[in-house]
Amino acid sequence: MVPLRVSITKFEWLPDDPTAFVPSMLWKLLFITTWDDSQNRSHPTDSAEEAYFITCGMDIPEPPNCVVLEELDGSILTTFLAELAPRPTASPSAVRNIVEVADKLSTDGYDGHDHLAICSLFPTIQVFSASDLLAGETFKVFFLICLADRRRIDQWIDEQLADALAAITELSSASIPYSVLCRAILDMDPAALFLALYRCLEALYAHAQAKALMTRIGLERDWVEMAETLESTLGWYPREEPSLETLLATTLSEDLRSVAAALKEPVPLDAKESSFVAKKIYNLRNALVHYRPFHWKVSTTTVDWNRLCEAMTRLVRHVHVECSA
Repeated sequence: MVPLRVSITKFEWLPDDPTAFVPSMLWKLLFITTWDDSQNRSHPTDSAEEAYFITCGMDIPEPPNCVVLEELDGSILTTFLAELAPRPTASPSAVRNIVEVADKLSTDGYDGHDHLAICSLFPTIQVFSASDLLAGETFKVFFLICLADRRRIDQWIDEQLADALAAITELSSASIPYSVLCRAILDMDPAALFLALYRCLEALYAHAQAKALMTRIGLERDWVEMAETLESTLGWYPREEPSLETLLATTLSEDLRSVAAALKEPVPLDAKESSFVAKKIYNLRNALVHYRPFHWKVSTTTVDWNRLCEAMTRLVRHVHVECSA
């Protein structure tokens, strides 16, 4: 699959076929059109009406509402193959039977290869368009496309978790690492998604202390800028477990107990929920990213990853809304 790279190409050389490879519309990100005096070279445009997303190896008959499934034409295929260079899945003999059947130098009347024949050599290639899309929203759309693909296959993500993940796109692209979430849902290891959601919480660890410091010294600026300044100049950054506990103290008891239940470690009656769950989440994170002897004894075989990631998604949504208020 190659859904995760965005082209910033300013121009492309297109094949010689004056019909099959002439682009049918302007591109926002790829800037493809043709010159009047040359049918096989493209020229930059400043169109901002359409953005295109191309996937390879996916099969999405019902794309998310934010995009429209488009017909694959020669110009789109040419740009995609030139930019991302995916490997064909057809056998070498099948490739030769299509690619070597004709060429410009040795074949009279050659007007280019049939783009559908070339397309058949690769995993399924699909094209989606979106209108009036901000550049910062690109990976949010990719995330929804990838999630739509995951819904159709027998992977570990169930429908309940998929719905919860789709709801997370209500949050700003500036604070959610959608590119990380994209790769996580394509991973067959559910721990990858847990770690990606943990990063969404980690992004806010400095929020409370940075805001408190600015209030104390009478500074008015974005808390993110303050946190960056503190770390780059003083080497200060928040301690992870206490910061996680501070964030979770603002969340719903139901979500905290859902995390504990998914980990098969119910919250004791005399325990503070936010502290108990913060420690369990942080311990699991450490066991997944470290391999010191202390972490060898941690087992994840009993974890209900669907319910854990669903609860983590709700925690992410809640704390991001709280911190942006």
